[in-house]
Amino acid sequence: MSTPSRHALDHFLTLTPSGDGWAVDVPPAWTPAGAAHGGVLFGMAVTAMGRRALHPDLLTATAHFLRPTMPGAAHVTAEVLRSGRAHATTQATLSQDGKETVRVLAVFGTLPPGPPDTELKPPILPPPQECVQVHGAPPGDGPPDYPSTLDVRIHPDVGWPHGRPSGRAEVTGWARMSDDRPHDDASLAVLADGFPPAIFDALPVAHVPTLELTVHVRAKPSSSWLAGRFTTRVVNEPYLEEDGLLWDESGRLVVMSRQLALADANSARRL
Repeated sequence: MSTPSRHALDHFLTLTPSGDGWAVDVPPAWTPAGAAHGGVLFGMAVTAMGRRALHPDLLTATAHFLRPTMPGAAHVTAEVLRSGRAHATTQATLSQDGKETVRVLAVFGTLPPGPPDTELKPPILPPPQECVQVHGAPPGDGPPDYPSTLDVRIHPDVGWPHGRPSGRAEVTGWARMSDDRPHDDASLAVLADGFPPAIFDALPVAHVPTLELTVHVRAKPSSSWLAGRFTTRVVNEPYLEEDGLLWDESGRLVVMSRQLALADANSARRL
């Protein structure tokens, strides 16, 4: 029998065998619409696919959010569509009340040992303790609270938390799991959707639901703190894209992401 993890995130990624897959407990919502956070749903799917794939590392995954997933019981399935010597293509679905809510397609393989060769550089940031904490606090002794599992701190120059949006759709900062949980495929999937939307510093948008999110894992992080830069360059009402990059403290690029999301129809306009 495996020993239960002491890390808070793993409480929400617990998969209990059930039928052709696993039962999961979707944590309480933290969005205005009442739906669950896409990052934890992505993490559930990645965890399930990792149990089926014969290769050790997530290389890329794309999630399509078909309808809102609400807090409570849900069901996850995963299957290997094709497995070769170097790569395995897998698929996962998350369903609730008999309706599919999320579908994820992923490729697993083996990450190269060295850092990727790239011209992309991490943002220049103050240390985490000098940034503005927007998510997270160390979990206490009570029942785990999903938002508190993420420790996300944004650059103090990002204006919207102070009521002074800069007009530039970019957010930079630091992120980790608040109890210093070591990173794996699931935590990287969660943090790829863990920062506040970049559009918050440009337009008065209250809610940005994700339609599709793709994550590429480029390297294994060597630190718990990851530096992030998230930007939106195109808005065509009511749609927007957001590109994300995460580096570890050594400057190694570990994650690239892109998502298509919806902005509040009353606020989307050209940047």
